[in-house]
Amino acid sequence: MRPRIGPRLVALLLALGAAACSSGSKPAGAEKSSPPPADAGSPSVPAATAQEVKLCEHGVPAELCTKCNPEFIDVFKAQGDWCEEHGLPESHCKQCHPELTFTSRPSTPRDWCEEHAVPESQCTRCHPELVAKFIEAGDYCREHGYPESVCPYCHPEKVKAAGAEPPVFPEPGTRVRLASAETAREAGIRTERVRRRPFARTLEVLGQLDFNQNRLARLSTRSDALVMEVRVDVGDEVKAGQPLAVVTSATVGEDQGRLSAAQARVRAALAAVSREQTLVERGISPRQALEEAQAELAAAEGEREAARAALGAAGVSTGSQQGLFTLKAPFAGTVVARDAVPGRHVAGGQTLLQLADLDTLWAQLEVPETDALAVRVGQPVTLSFEGVPGETREAFLTRVGASVDPATRTVRARVELPNPDHALKAGLFVRARIRVSSPHDALLVPRDALQHAEGRPLVFVKTGEGLYEPVAVELGAGTREHVEVVKGLEPGAEVVTTGAFLLKTEILKGSIGAGCCEEGGG
Repeated sequence: MRPRIGPRLVALLLALGAAACSSGSKPAGAEKSSPPPADAGSPSVPAATAQEVKLCEHGVPAELCTKCNPEFIDVFKAQGDWCEEHGLPESHCKQCHPELTFTSRPSTPRDWCEEHAVPESQCTRCHPELVAKFIEAGDYCREHGYPESVCPYCHPEKVKAAGAEPPVFPEPGTRVRLASAETAREAGIRTERVRRRPFARTLEVLGQLDFNQNRLARLSTRSDALVMEVRVDVGDEVKAGQPLAVVTSATVGEDQGRLSAAQARVRAALAAVSREQTLVERGISPRQALEEAQAELAAAEGEREAARAALGAAGVSTGSQQGLFTLKAPFAGTVVARDAVPGRHVAGGQTLLQLADLDTLWAQLEVPETDALAVRVGQPVTLSFEGVPGETREAFLTRVGASVDPATRTVRARVELPNPDHALKAGLFVRARIRVSSPHDALLVPRDALQHAEGRPLVFVKTGEGLYEPVAVELGAGTREHVEVVKGLEPGAEVVTTGAFLLKTEILKGSIGAGCCEEGGG
């Protein structure tokens, strides 16, 4: 049986252990003299004023429960606060300590900076001389200016495990005061009132225009051939059945010869059948002779049809001779590519001419796999074109791919785009805005108004002449111009758009303009 430890002694040991661990694990110079006992740690809270603690289903403080928050396990173990026998923090183990009631929040360790919510011996805000040593040790969060291992913004669970609350940014009451309205004008400060307006979540993706593959023809020969004549060029509008090029092919010549021979054989077989039919009727020839003549006719007709089929597969009319044949347009359209030159030998299957119907084009869109589940056939799409400023087209999604491209990790979606004036060209890069949700009223702010500090998005609200208050906001979906604010801002608020970055520098400690930042009321 393990010796049992009283909860008060456990708390004292944890506090002392945390202080020893913090000071002992840092480079030389990281220590600071311990404050007098009267100032160490958090002041004790009288029982009459103890703050009520919310317990979870496991009967321990909800925000510190290692069963509800498994990520806290390593934190408690690192502090030496762990009961291996029962698999929970020693300070939470009611089986070892049945007297535990959790009637007040745990006090923070002795080595604790209340202002910045990190161990005092590791507080680079209070002791900036420690910054270089933490950087050298590879333990520094450049975004927030604390050691990475204890950064209260990156690891709020460590702050809660220490019995403290993560820091709030911006601090309540923080404001930026400019000298006058004239100063604001000179600084280029501009504001805009936010209001609710219809808004639908959209997804912006990139893509490219392509020919309608259902109305694209690549004309070629079945076998090696020689180009004799080309009757069209790129850009020409052609009609269905219009001759485009004349070529000659030895293989086609052989098929034409077989057809001629088969036709002659059919004629001879027809005559033989007619003659034998007459002789059989007169009783001169036996019926077997007639049947043989009919079999010969059937064989000749079969050979003739085979030769015709071979020529038809090559796109050759049966009236052509000497291996010559004409490539014709299968439908009305525009010649979009040409690789045919008179006198040039070409291989079988080599494309000589491309014909496309430009009345519709395909916009091939690349949807990131993370957004693919939100994309559906029939959703409205607004298309803009990189090479045509100001031009936009409205359409709908007609196809969504069933697989993710392993190279790009995107799903291809298609828009069939009407192009009656043939102004849009295949190959144009497009930017598509797909509406993936129904419209609803939303509070929108311009993207220029949004700033990020200490890992949180915020805006600056004008509260008076030359007076601006930073407000942390929670964001929803957005577009290139606006973002939805779901929490933190009220309709009618006047937010700073141009110049918001300048105001942000004023509220960040250590910035060049921190002198005009004030905290608290007044």
